[in-house]
Order: sequence, then structure tokens, then C-alpha cells
Amino acid sequence: MVVRIRTIWMLVFSATLLAGCSGALTALLSGPTPLSGGPRPPILDPNLLGQPHRNIQLISNLDELKACIDLGASAFGATLQTTNVRSQPDVDSCRVGKIERGSLVEIVGYTVVEQIDAAAAQTPTLAALLPTPTPTVPVVQGPQIGFVEDIQPIFDRSCAACHSAAARIMGLQTTTYRGVMAGSDNGPVVIPGDPEASKLWEMVSQGKMPVTGPLPPNEQQLIYEWIKQGAAERRAAPSAPPAQRAPTQTAAAQTAARPVVSTWLTVGPGVKMAEVPDACNDGQRHETLVSSDLILPISCGAIPNEADLARILARVGLRLASTAAPRGAVASGTDGSAQTASTESTASNSATGDSAAGSDAAGDGAVAASQAAAPQPVAARPAPLSGAAPIRVSALGLSAPSEDDPYMTPRGGFCIEQRLPDNTRSITAIAFAPDGRMFLALDSNLSRDVDPMILYDAYHPSRSVAVYDWINNRTRYEEIFTESSRITGLDYHDGALYISRSGEVGRIPDGGGYEKLADGFAVNSQLFHANNGIVISNGWVYVSAGAMRDGYVEGPITGVGEEGAQQIVSAGNPYAARIVRAPLDALLSQRTIGVFSTAARGVRNPYGITADPAGRIWFTDNGATNVPDEISAGDEVNMLDPAAIGPGEGATPHYGFPLTLSGEGAEWYTPPVVDLVNSAAPTGITWAYDTVYFGVYGRYPGLYRLGRAADGGVIAERILHGWPILAVATAPDGALWIGMGNGGLYRLTPGCSN
Repeated sequence: MVVRIRTIWMLVFSATLLAGCSGALTALLSGPTPLSGGPRPPILDPNLLGQPHRNIQLISNLDELKACIDLGASAFGATLQTTNVRSQPDVDSCRVGKIERGSLVEIVGYTVVEQIDAAAAQTPTLAALLPTPTPTVPVVQGPQIGFVEDIQPIFDRSCAACHSAAARIMGLQTTTYRGVMAGSDNGPVVIPGDPEASKLWEMVSQGKMPVTGPLPPNEQQLIYEWIKQGAAERRAAPSAPPAQRAPTQTAAAQTAARPVVSTWLTVGPGVKMAEVPDACNDGQRHETLVSSDLILPISCGAIPNEADLARILARVGLRLASTAAPRGAVASGTDGSAQTASTESTASNSATGDSAAGSDAAGDGAVAASQAAAPQPVAARPAPLSGAAPIRVSALGLSAPSEDDPYMTPRGGFCIEQRLPDNTRSITAIAFAPDGRMFLALDSNLSRDVDPMILYDAYHPSRSVAVYDWINNRTRYEEIFTESSRITGLDYHDGALYISRSGEVGRIPDGGGYEKLADGFAVNSQLFHANNGIVISNGWVYVSAGAMRDGYVEGPITGVGEEGAQQIVSAGNPYAARIVRAPLDALLSQRTIGVFSTAARGVRNPYGITADPAGRIWFTDNGATNVPDEISAGDEVNMLDPAAIGPGEGATPHYGFPLTLSGEGAEWYTPPVVDLVNSAAPTGITWAYDTVYFGVYGRYPGLYRLGRAADGGVIAERILHGWPILAVATAPDGALWIGMGNGGLYRLTPGCSN
């Protein structure tokens, strides 16, 4: 037996080595090359130069896992069955321990073993003396890239907010093949076979679309090749040619034996192992090696968050083992011995678990099954702590949203009536006075060809505030504040209308004019991020304030702590990427942004904000853009309990952004009440009819309601398919109101059969 062994370890650069190698320092600053497209290299804290890269990439096969190790990063995978940990890359070597099925493990190196049986190589078999057929290789004639298989997932994730069946800005729908090929109001956007002449490629290649940030280079290239190959709806189906007989082979031709190649993976020190009765007992230091056949590759550079991990494992019929602990847990010692044994594992103590062959979990089949599944409207996330989500009403049992749902036709027993049918201005916020007066924030009509000079200019003085007499069903409103910057939040309290508009908050007392109360909030016009919603509760003014970075398209933010990440996404502004609050009396007396302090951190672009009758604060958060569906982008509905707000920034609740985008984060981070599908882009929010209602601008747009499912979890159900719902509010009589970007204003009440 001839054995050739090649071992590769994760590269760890020390600060001393970097100091002497300017080329290595340059490579570190630029970040590792992505394995296959994906986001740009990570944003690193300059104070942490010299530490290993933490750029997360989702991986799905052994080659990508090896490439990850070759780049100097750790890889992470899950055990497909109870897996033996060997001391050498050989099934006959002694065992160090075993790992429970469904455990998350860190991979820090790999060893490739080639075995050649020299004796067998000298003796030709009977099969070698007989003619053998040439294997048939499927031949694909036609396009290798199809819209349905390759392009539609990109468009659904990145373009649906503006170009779905409901939205169709400029007449373009990108969520179906027919819609893309039909083009826009200005004509065709795809010229099959000619990317350079296609408007779609022009907009994508120049980074003009999506508006929130350019697609990753690999996705841009995929779109280019799709158009170049003819812009087919589906990939061409492979066809197998007739099998042909090969010339008779001689025995001599068979004597060159083919090597048998196996790969063994070195697991990191954080893995939990159970004891085995025949463990290595020679007192020597041992390797911790597992067969690659038993590991499902998952990510490179960082641990995936629990929700993404659960989704990936579910696709291959796995659940995360209760004893799994990839980092920081009491686990294997530095000598490779098992320090903590799993007493709860139901796996047997047999010596199996070195190869998937003949087992109940085939390695190759499991990896193939890990490919992305169709996204669901509401994704799973860790459940909130007991009692953290005070939603007691039952779910309505509605079906998942679909683009085929009737437009502006409510479900779940709601009645709908329209007001101001002739209004053409976008309604971005709604508030009510106790006497029933309705206040509207007005903007440009988003369903029409909006002037981009106005749309992307948060300070353009084209917005206004109006008061509307809905009780007497008037057909017109009266503007009380004009020539304003973009307005996204209104709330009425104690004789005054409070306003959140680009960069500042202010108020309009009854019978008076606008008064600025505080300015200095951060604004990013291109991202539509700024101080957004406003609500007054129990003597405090709460404002939802957006981040100044997307958090993903410009590169995941890794290798930094919470404070460093918060500084990056807020561009150093202490009133950005946060929920902030100020005592109302202090704000009115001092009229400065300095009275605001952090109420919650770890948010990207919190938009709508409201309070329930118990004083708990609810807010929506818009997740990062162009994020693969395997990673939760952070489109969420969250709840903030004022009692959880500590005396300093570090003692306030943290909701995970941006660290959880790269698999990092702490167990104490506050999970969302509901985690929505990526690019949902939730908007306005209110408490009505004993639960929370909120709008969704992006994927599966419409009006949603929270309710308890049969299993006790909180879910969001779409009760109205419509676009774009921006404002959601509750009137003094309890009725639910929505304002839309196309000027629509609607009142919803229960009591209809639909």
C-alpha cells in the first residue's frame, strides 16, 4: 500500500510577520478574495490588523471548503451523522472521541490522502480484459443560464421592492420572465443576445440599479451572460448521446492503478466530543480529524446565525444538536482529548461514523440537498424570550402571500373604504388628534415617473403637512405646513403635532406655526435613511434613526466589536443607527439634540415606530440589501421594553445589526418578534384591534397583522395586497388607516366576510 498525504492548515498571520511583509499587509487591508462573488471584502477595524479574517461566505461543497482554508479562514460545517474523531487520517487509527449528529463544527485544516494498492495494480481483473462501453456524458445544447433558475432569485431579492406585480415602477416588472421581456414604459429592457444594447445591463453594470446599491460582481456577470446567451426563460435540458463501445483494452493498460483519494478535516478546539470506550490512551497529543464525507459545509469565515443555520440543516433533515458548541464552550482540550462528554446523545457507541457510505446519511446527497430553497414570506428566527412579545390574538390562518392575490382586496374579515380618491400625492405619515382630526404628511407620487432630483433629495422643499376632515368625508385637505424636507413621522400629543423630517424634529402647536426642536440627525438621501418615525409615550419622545451604511453591499462589517460596528454604520453620529429618546419636557425647554440618548442599538433603518397601551415600543427595521436568502438581512418587527433601557449606551438593548450579518453576535442580543423575508422593507406600524399592524414596501408588499399561531409562535399574515403602503395609524375610534405612495388613503375595520 502506497500512501501520499498532503496537509493544509489555516493560515494565521502574526503582527510581527505583517510588519515585515508589506505585500501581506496590503492583502489584509483589501480583505480576502470572495469564494464565489458575494459581498465585497469585509470592513476591518484598523486596530485589529493581524487577526484572522472573518469574512463570512456561504459554502456548499468540499472544494469551496478547501478554498476557504486556503485563504486563511476557518470554515464551518455540520455533522451529517454521529461522527468519529480520529487521531490520524486513517479509519484504523484510534479514536479521540465522537461528535453528535447535527453539531456545528469549526474546520481549521484539511488533509488529502491518496492510497494506491500496488499489489492489486499488478494483477489485471477479468473486467479489465473485456471491452467496456465509453461512459455517456450528457450534452447540453442551448443556453446554460435560465431566468427561472438563475436570474429570478436575484431580481426577487434585489428588485421586487420597486418592480413587483403590485409596484411596476416605470411599467417594469422583474418578478416574472414575461414581465422582464415586456419591458418598461420606455420600451424593451432586454435585447436577447446583445447585452450592450440592453437597458437592463446598462443600469446594472453602471450601478444605477438597484437604487440601494450595486449587485455583487458575480451576479452582474450572470445577468450579462444570460442576456448574451439569448435571455432564455429556462436552462436548456441536457441530453445524453448514445453509448459507444470503446476499443478493447489490454491487461497492460490496466496495470496503472487509480489512486483512491480521501479528505480528512481538522476540527477546531471548540467542538464538543463524547467519550468512546476505545479512545486513544497512549498519552500522546493527537490530531482531531473527521472524514469529509460526514461534514456538510456551511460557511467560511464566521459562524452563521441560528436562524440561517436552522434553515440550512432543515433542508437535509437535520436539527442542530443540543450539545453543539462551535466556539467558547467547554470542549476538547489542547491535547485533543474529550473534556466534556455528551450524556444526552442517543447515538450508539459503535465504531461507525468515518464514512457516509452504508450509513443513514450519505455525504454527497446531503450536500446536494443543501442548495437554496424557495424563500418563504416569513423566515424562522429564535423565539423571543417568554412574555417578550405580548401578542395574544390568534392568527387568522391565512395562506402565504402571493403575487396572484387580489389587489387591494382585504382578507381575514376586514372591510375597506377609500377616502380622498382624487389625491395624487404620496402619504408618508398619518397622525390623529383626540378629537378625530387627521394629519397627513405629503410627498411626490411614487407610482409615477418621479423626478430623481426630488426623489433622492431628502431636503427638497416639496413636502408638506395637511389636516383632513375625514369624519365629514371631505374631498380635500388643507395644508398647514409647506415647503418642507422629507417627512416620515408624525405624532399628536397634548395640543401639538410632532414631526420627524430629514435631519430634525419639530412640532406645530394647535393654531401655531412650525417650531424646530432639535436638528443634527444623520441623513443618507440615496438610502432613504434618516430620522424616521416619532412617537411620544410616558413622557418620552422616541425617534427611529437610520444608519448611514447599508451594512452589506459595501462589504460586511467584521472583526470589530459592538462599539466599533456602531461607529461605522452610524458614520460617527450618536443619533444614527439607533432608537433614541429624550424627555419631552427637556426637549421643549432646551430645544437641542443633546437631550436625546440611546434607547436601543443594532438597528439598520428603523422606520415606523409606535407604542402599545402598556407603553412598550414597537418598530419596524429595514434590512440590508442584496443579501442572499440563506442569511437573514434584518427585515424585522421589533419590540423595545423601556424597562430594559439601561443608564448608558452599553446597557441598552442590541438588535444585532450589523454583526449578525456575518454570523457574529451575542446570545443576549434581542431577537425580533417577527423576522421577515429579505428585502421585505417594512414601513409604518401601529397598534390596533389588540395587536400590531404594519406595512411592507418590498417583497410581498401589503398590510400585515401579527397573531399567535397554533404552536404559540408569533407570525405575520398579509391581510391586504397593496403597494406602496407607507403610513399605518390608528384613529381615536379604533379604526385602522393606511396611507400609500400613490396617494391612496384607506380605512379598515373588521366585520366583513371575505
